Amino acid sequence: MAKKNKNKTGTPSREKFIAAVIKSRTPIVHRKDISDWQRAKQAALRVDAPRFSQLQELFDYIMDDAHLSSQVQLRKSKVLRSEFALVNESGDTDDQATEVLKNMPATRHLINAVLDAQLYGYTLAELDPHPDNPDPLGVAVIDRRHIDPRNGFVLIDTSDTTGIPYRELREYGTYLLEFRGEGLGILDKAVPHVLFKRFAQSCWSEFCEVCGMPPRVIKTNTQDPNLRDKYLEMLSNYGSGANGVIDIDDEMIFVATNASNGEAYENLIRLCSNELSLLINGAVLGQDTRYGSNSKEQTSTDLNDEIVEADMAAVEVAMNTIVLPALVALALVPAGLRFKFQEQEDATQLFNQTMQAAQYFDIDPEWVKEKFGIEVIGPRAVGGLGSPAGNDGDDEKPKQGKKQAPQGKENDEDEETPKGEKKTRQNAYSPDFDPFV
Repeated sequence: MAKKNKNKTGTPSREKFIAAVIKSRTPIVHRKDISDWQRAKQAALRVDAPRFSQLQELFDYIMDDAHLSSQVQLRKSKVLRSEFALVNESGDTDDQATEVLKNMPATRHLINAVLDAQLYGYTLAELDPHPDNPDPLGVAVIDRRHIDPRNGFVLIDTSDTTGIPYRELREYGTYLLEFRGEGLGILDKAVPHVLFKRFAQSCWSEFCEVCGMPPRVIKTNTQDPNLRDKYLEMLSNYGSGANGVIDIDDEMIFVATNASNGEAYENLIRLCSNELSLLINGAVLGQDTRYGSNSKEQTSTDLNDEIVEADMAAVEVAMNTIVLPALVALALVPAGLRFKFQEQEDATQLFNQTMQAAQYFDIDPEWVKEKFGIEVIGPRAVGGLGSPAGNDGDDEKPKQGKKQAPQGKENDEDEETPKGEKKTRQNAYSPDFDPFV
């Protein structure tokens, strides 16, 4: 299907791409409800000729929700910002190959494609190598509306009954990389919550419009249609200009509304948002300010860490079994290496352990600087920070012939007190105070 030739480096290059031959259609944008979700899901679950275009359009529709998109980005960002390395069979890091992989923008796109496969159910990515350019690899994610992952077809048009059997192409596994999730994807479970949430927001908006500006009624017994039309026009324009002229026998009143403040809509919106948080991140992170606590947030963070670790494990499997073999075939990375995320260290816990160990062992200053960014210039003086300059921490011995005053007492008088007289020490708050009485 695709014609190949050889470039300067000997790597096969393609002249025709699947992403370029499919006929994209503009999605139909309209307000969707539960019936649309049921029809789209039924079309995707058909045994004979399943179609995923409606369901994928619905996934794109719900991803416009601010809360859902923020939760998805929160989950994916923890994986995308994690450090990784390419290690050999003995576990040693290949620094050169690791730097090559980190400096390719395609690496981030491929990791993101693996994570999206869990959300959308599947991802089919097409690679475009060009080693002579600063960016040696391009990645194009094929429109999911044109893919039948169950039968392995790429539909030129979404209305086609058959298409390109991409799993039978020679490019599959080298230029075409497929990532699969579970079932119809996580977003399928998020659809009803987003639809109910949008319904509640729409109703709450109408509620605010009605209760914020109550209905106005003009009572009149006139039979003149022109006058009635003028009254209707006046009422419709009353929001922009609060003035009007009516007959002396007519009456205009404001209808009082005895409605609530919209607690029902607010509760439904909060419920849907919490369900989305639980679905994507396993917990409600930093949102419940009424019943939140530090221990609750810590527990929620621990639950979210479990999900992130599972995502990282899935990315490692996909990179080692799908991505790296393709990059080796394209001569972008050497063979015999394995993709691995580096373990994240708890800096606070490590610093506390270091401070405890420093009481008994010598710590390398260069290691302290590298780990914590603390400039260590040498060991501290014996006397500590309170030692006088030039004293080296040694206590000064009292000179003979001069009696030191007891600690806490001031030697205010240099002259000796006459014999037989009491020494009266004045107090700043009570001048007549005598401590010896």
